[in-house]
Amino acid sequence: MFDTVKQHGEDIEKLKEADRRHDERLKQLETNALKLENTVMQENRDTRSTMVQQTEKLFSIVDKAMGYQSDEAKHKHEQRMAKINASTNVILKLLLGFTTAGGTGYIIIQHLIDKFGGN
Repeated sequence: MFDTVKQHGEDIEKLKEADRRHDERLKQLETNALKLENTVMQENRDTRSTMVQQTEKLFSIVDKAMGYQSDEAKHKHEQRMAKINASTNVILKLLLGFTTAGGTGYIIIQHLIDKFGGN
């Protein structure tokens, strides 16, 4: 009987030691899980921050592109208006020149008719 009690005592000690090792492994697993959770959360924050930055950059690029398109349309309109204005000025000067030349020619012809052939 003493041998049986001694054997049970040894078995109990072995089980206590196995339980202690099991508890250590469980604590280590919990620590590793916590580290993994923290790593995932940090990566999530970093990814979200990167996405926000990239989205802001993209919106900035789109905004600049829209501004360039607007500026380009404005410049084209101003260029068209300048061409029309220049063409109008040339036509008006030519008409004024022809009118003046015609008027001057009429006066000269009238003067010559009055002087040489006149009534």
